[in-house]
Amino acid sequence: MNKIAVENVALVYVELPTSRPEQDLYELSELIDTAQGDLKLTVTQKRNVADPKTVVGKGKLEEIKRSIVLAENKIGVVIFSCPLNATQRATLGKELECDVIDKIDLILDIFALRATSAEGKRQVELAQLSYNLATKPEGDFSRQGAGIGTRGPGETKLETNKRAARNRMYRLRQELAEIEKHRDLTRKKRETNDAFTVALVGYTNAGKSTLFNRLTQSEIYADDKLFATLDTTVRKLTLDNGVSVLLCDTVGFINELPHALLNAFKSTLEEATRADLIINVCDASDENVVNHIRVTEQTLGELGVNAPILRVYNKCDKLSGDENLSDTLTADTSTLFVSALTGKNLDLLLYKIKEYVRMQYTTIKLQVNLGEAAKLLARLNKYSAKCKTEYDDNYATVTATLDKKYVNLFIDYIVI
Repeated sequence: MNKIAVENVALVYVELPTSRPEQDLYELSELIDTAQGDLKLTVTQKRNVADPKTVVGKGKLEEIKRSIVLAENKIGVVIFSCPLNATQRATLGKELECDVIDKIDLILDIFALRATSAEGKRQVELAQLSYNLATKPEGDFSRQGAGIGTRGPGETKLETNKRAARNRMYRLRQELAEIEKHRDLTRKKRETNDAFTVALVGYTNAGKSTLFNRLTQSEIYADDKLFATLDTTVRKLTLDNGVSVLLCDTVGFINELPHALLNAFKSTLEEATRADLIINVCDASDENVVNHIRVTEQTLGELGVNAPILRVYNKCDKLSGDENLSDTLTADTSTLFVSALTGKNLDLLLYKIKEYVRMQYTTIKLQVNLGEAAKLLARLNKYSAKCKTEYDDNYATVTATLDKKYVNLFIDYIVI
């Protein structure tokens, strides 16, 4: 990854009635650090609602202007914690005389930095253009730059107006549709082979990629940063009973994940919607873990995920004393404490995955006349059923173990 110049940043945190100041400020500072920003100034204000023109009101805006002027280091960008509309952006940019962005711009900027695959770059660019069209004034829309909030995922930044942006979005959607066709072919092959799929999901920086690497003996990129990896990675994981499952590592979630980004990455996140088991990887050492679980599972609901969810509390090696619940809660069938770093309880995690695989399958007895036996066995083989067949003078009796979702396809042949 190319070295990015660090930019001096001022943060304006607007505390609304639904805000969680301590958690929000920590998360924003982590996002700024991930975006290669250096937080030099933080200004906070309590409000019931954001001012429609200035967000913070004229008096507070004057205070922010003075603070920026008096700052020892020149401030390159001011980041507001709440979403900004076109009017607010125009007013604030003119008054503060520097780049003004919001939290969503910041997250999109990080995704632009992290995107490596052709699909990921297109998805991020589409999300950026969509958000820019909705929230930025025309004069600001074609602004180019290399700082936070102005970076694009490609080698060059598109210099454009809104009309050209819509044309570019149309082309991006066409290109992504072609990529999705290829992904569908791969998916259909997997579904034909009836592979049990496990998706790792969770709040960003919970350790999904580290856990993925540990379980599959892979070396995909993992770092102690927010959104370290964006592209979905799939690897085969062979359990100790010889059964193979597919393990998917997906993009991390975050509070107020931009809908434009969620929509752009829907094709990638479909790995989670189609999974047979969801592992929600949580950071056990994070004091905000309960809220992170809420955000993750709410996002999964929005995506239409209905597979069973196993909560895996990672980083239990960082807990100590009364916090260390890893030995007392593993009896809960939907909860497990592990450490991807040390390997603690990964054997239990693999056992639980094996149990979920076992629960998905059932054994049925089928009977068919001898003339149709070969045809029935071929159909069962198509759905990867394991069969034992016995013959008499008139019938073939098949004992088949297969995925429960296919049982109804053979209802006419089932005998008690």
